[in-house]
Amino acid sequence: MMGSQKTVAQSVREEIAQHKRRLLKLEESAVRIANTHNCPDHSLIRLALLSQSAAAGTVVKL
Repeated sequence: MMGSQKTVAQSVREEIAQHKRRLLKLEESAVRIANTHNCPDHSLIRLALLSQSAAAGTVVKL
């Protein structure tokens, strides 16, 4: 039983790491778009990307 709990815990850690990488990519995209269009703030772009990502099912709420 302890072995399967470790496996579940490891799976959860890996899934969380994947979500963090996806969120980092969205953040980088928002910054890149803002810089391309000389926007001083990328927060609304990030929000739009997160919204569309969630709608597309690419960001899963935990």
